[in-house]
Amino acid sequence: MGKKLFITEKPSVAASFANILGLDISKGDRARGFAENKEVIVSWCFGHLVTMAYPDAYNSKYKEWKIEDLPIIPNEYKYVVIDQKGVGKQFEVIQTLMCREDVDLIYCCTDSGREGEYIFRLVYSQSGSDKPAKRVWISSQTEEAVKKGIDEAKSIREYDLLAKAAYSRAKEDWLFGMNLSRMYTCQYGRTLSNYLKESKSSVIPIGRVMTCVLGLVVDRELEIRNFVPQKHYGVKASFKSQDNGIEYFGKWQPKKSKGKKSEEIDEQDKYISKEEAEELIEKLKNKEAVIKKVDVKVKSEQPPLLFNLAELQSEANKKFKLPVDKTLEIAQSLYEKKLISYPRTDSRVLSTDVVAEIPKILNGLFKNESFKDYVLRIKEQGELKVNKTTKRYVDDSKVTDHYAIIPTYVTANLSSLDADSAKIYNLVVKRFLAAFYPVAQYNTVKVETNIEGEIFVSNAKTLLSLGWKEVYEVSAKKDEEEITDSPIHKLVKNEKSEVLGFDLEEKETKPPSRYTDGSLIITMEKAGKFIENEELREQIKTTGIGTSATRSGIIKKLKEIGHISIHSKTQVVTPTLKGEAIVKLVRKTARELLNPSLTASWEKGLAMIENGETTEEIFMEKLHSYIIKSIEKVKNTRDNRNILN
Repeated sequence: MGKKLFITEKPSVAASFANILGLDISKGDRARGFAENKEVIVSWCFGHLVTMAYPDAYNSKYKEWKIEDLPIIPNEYKYVVIDQKGVGKQFEVIQTLMCREDVDLIYCCTDSGREGEYIFRLVYSQSGSDKPAKRVWISSQTEEAVKKGIDEAKSIREYDLLAKAAYSRAKEDWLFGMNLSRMYTCQYGRTLSNYLKESKSSVIPIGRVMTCVLGLVVDRELEIRNFVPQKHYGVKASFKSQDNGIEYFGKWQPKKSKGKKSEEIDEQDKYISKEEAEELIEKLKNKEAVIKKVDVKVKSEQPPLLFNLAELQSEANKKFKLPVDKTLEIAQSLYEKKLISYPRTDSRVLSTDVVAEIPKILNGLFKNESFKDYVLRIKEQGELKVNKTTKRYVDDSKVTDHYAIIPTYVTANLSSLDADSAKIYNLVVKRFLAAFYPVAQYNTVKVETNIEGEIFVSNAKTLLSLGWKEVYEVSAKKDEEEITDSPIHKLVKNEKSEVLGFDLEEKETKPPSRYTDGSLIITMEKAGKFIENEELREQIKTTGIGTSATRSGIIKKLKEIGHISIHSKTQVVTPTLKGEAIVKLVRKTARELLNPSLTASWEKGLAMIENGETTEEIFMEKLHSYIIKSIEKVKNTRDNRNILN
């Protein structure tokens, strides 16, 4: 019986597999690129080892960028080993291992997702090996998860649709980048450099997702720049109840329109012109005030959903000002240390098969002094609040490749981690623990005071029980209503109040906030709000712009190529002059490249390939047609010399 060969995505992950398989990777093994014993061999990639070839691999004339050579659409795509130090050598090591006579089965142990599948398939295909392969699909790096993944590994052929979607995504990005970047650079590179007062002709990188995201950032900046603030006014009254002597204030509430509930009144409807406000005050002076309503309610607030990658990046950005790519890097490291589940996920719930692991995870966290008391509180409640029937947190229909990010039963003292890693691990653990706590409860009080038919509203909110807020603190949101500290719950309906005075409130409309890289990640994930077509909006609801694995990389690339700036302390994102100019060029030549619906339609196609609803051939045919039309469209604008004016 031959040996089994295990290929992981990174050397750090290889160590986990090696330990479970009874191997100890020595310094010498690291140097030669693999470790083996009598039964198994473990080797590793360095992420991508193989990539798509540049156009000049098809024809040397493509070394020079010329409009007349576009579009470049290969009949058969070529792949090459990445020309980087150590990469070629490691590919040769894996190729040799895959073709060794004593190896009879290969295990794909790269990250369980589209990109991980692509990394392995490229190496497997380029190696020329025809050995059978199995796929290890796991959501955490714990010993149990890895053993189960190996035992239940399926034939690689069962993941062929995933691989086809991965190959199609790569070809799609290649076609967009190689063709449209050349087209815009050749046609508008000199125009852009003149506009930027640069000596060299500018390279204009265009990407399917990247250019769309740049458009979002530029549009937000233009919206802020062109914003004209408007002043509006409201009326605030101060009262003193005659029976209880309680002093409180109330804000004037406009009369609701027919068929419109009071809570549906728009913010702008609460304000009027200065003249109208002054007339209202004059009209109500020296009039009697009567308490019309005292509404006391107990309101509950559910614990937040679990983290997916975008929400984790956003929360870390709000709380700690961590860049989104740094958060992903930390989360990946925590995953490889077996402390959290797979981080590159879009899901915010668990699958039913994970529920059985929850008691073990809680027991593991109980051993950690930082979380022991929180877990003890959960155990004291008796039956766990999260089980297979808890739809809020357990729903197979909402789990994509991987469930939400949660801790594993392996734990680590926060003091043993670096400061940023401790912060991220603490966030993940506490978000998970919060799900097992009771709801937070508030006493809310709403008082309506009537003066001559005009209503003034007072609000109060008091925390009754912390519930889950004992363990997890959500990033603060801006209060939509003004809260009073007065004990207005003691006021009584029909009680008269003395009007102590009126204040004219002046407000000014504000422009939207600039994106931070954290809020941009969420916007990319929830890009459906930009799409009018209902079917596409439904599709992008689950795919967004880019994927959980690529979004932070796209933002990072936009920064590296000088299209956006990200403030080092606040993480606020702004477009550069070059970024704005490129969006202006695209808007005047092929504006659909800036539209999230374009990304949605292509993401829908990739999802359909993965689900067997369409074929790779049909997808590529449509893609080729689109590229040809886009190139022709941009070519037809070549005489527009004043395009940036």
